[in-house]
Amino acid sequence: SRLGEKERHQFIVGTHSLKEKNEIHLIEYKEEAEQVECIGLYSHPGEIWQLESSSCVKDLFATAYTEGKGWKCTLWKASEAQSAEDATVEDSQADQLAPLIHIADLSGHEGPITGLRWSVLDEGDESSSESVVTFDSKRARYWDLTKGADARFDENSCLKTPEIANLSAGCFDPHHDKTFIIASGGNIESWDFRSLKAGITVQQAHQERILDVDYNPNRPYHIVTAGEDMITHFWDLRKPSQPLCSLGGHTHWVSAARFNRYHDQLLLTAGTDSNVNLWSMVSVSSAPVGEFEGNVNEKEGDKLIKKYEGHRDSVYSVAWSSDAWVFASLSYDGTVVVNSVPQSEKYKILL
Repeated sequence: SRLGEKERHQFIVGTHSLKEKNEIHLIEYKEEAEQVECIGLYSHPGEIWQLESSSCVKDLFATAYTEGKGWKCTLWKASEAQSAEDATVEDSQADQLAPLIHIADLSGHEGPITGLRWSVLDEGDESSSESVVTFDSKRARYWDLTKGADARFDENSCLKTPEIANLSAGCFDPHHDKTFIIASGGNIESWDFRSLKAGITVQQAHQERILDVDYNPNRPYHIVTAGEDMITHFWDLRKPSQPLCSLGGHTHWVSAARFNRYHDQLLLTAGTDSNVNLWSMVSVSSAPVGEFEGNVNEKEGDKLIKKYEGHRDSVYSVAWSSDAWVFASLSYDGTVVVNSVPQSEKYKILL
């Protein structure tokens, strides 16, 4: 999602083709017309495996990619895009797409970069600086982006964890500075990049590998995890002995889970069963605040709002727009589907 764009619903998608030249596609959802348009095309080197955009600067984003020999992570700035209508097939083959402006390389990676997460800052938040965490299967690296484009971003300029076995997913803790949640296999660890030490640990949070983790933007210590065991767990890290509650809803791996930034009772899950589920999880959200907490019937508000079946292949990514009600999903075959929260559910939240 292009979170830096506050006025329109925009998403960034990258390709990872072995045989063809790869591209960045800038997609916009026109809500009034209910249409999805590609409004910009950019040429990009190598197969793109990870992509994250800045939450503050709409033209700034990072990609993790390989050109066949080694892996790279680069900060880019989008130039004025060439629209999809203006870019013909011949243009694409002639490499005439709009160029990306190279900002900096986050170098020093030895193996495949399996994760890339950009810190999400609230509008007008000047107390924190933007940062990026990249990780492979053994180590996570924290990059402070306040150094500017002329700074050297290499293995000696980042904060990095000791070696961690089977690192598979991670996310920023939006409530504590330089704190990052790491999933390794079926375990969860909270890492402080200032001390480079692990804090809270949840052993065997999942029976199989954790594929995604996300932090509740409104409730400290509350996270969601999704795994190969087809389960989504909600956790209070202060009570790591067991999950607060769990969800099924998928018949194969749960590949992604994302809280809504504005209404954290709304949760998206996506799976390799080709489905995207929209949930209302009132009991573990900030919405109840006393009304539901301690109530024996608190889980009555938890429900599957809608199952979206617009994909024909495994869904590996979901993202909320900068708006509270629109989201996109991406499947293995390259299909991007944009949906929105049903009006009836929207009115329940607002009224």
